[in-house]
Amino acid sequence: MKKIIVKWGGIFLILLVVNGCALLAERKPEEVVRQRSMDRWSALVEGKLETAFTYESPEYRELYTFSDFRKKIRGVGVWKKVDVENVECKEESCNVTTRIYIEMKAGLGFGNVKTNGPATEHWVRHTTGQWYHVSDQ
Repeated sequence: MKKIIVKWGGIFLILLVVNGCALLAERKPEEVVRQRSMDRWSALVEGKLETAFTYESPEYRELYTFSDFRKKIRGVGVWKKVDVENVECKEESCNVTTRIYIEMKAGLGFGNVKTNGPATEHWVRHTTGQWYHVSDQ
């Protein structure tokens, strides 16, 4: 009985290690940056600027306060959705092409205006290995 428990325990341990290695396998930069860009934009669309600020590089956050960041953000309330259309990476930097959907009141009795347009943003890999948005401040 003891041998069976040890045998199954060993098999379980091997499976656990193999699974753990698969989880730790490095994802492609394009995948990581696509997800981080979508998460950053979700925060911006939802007006969660504190969360969006965390996607800026540590160096940016040392130079500029959250208040500085908040002052430069234009679009909260009119952004309705953002799609990440393309991510191209070369070494330690990526360019992300997004499509931003907005809706705003035209005024003077006109209805809401809905439109969209492309935008490009830049991301870099920090020395910590994490990817950060590069703001044009």
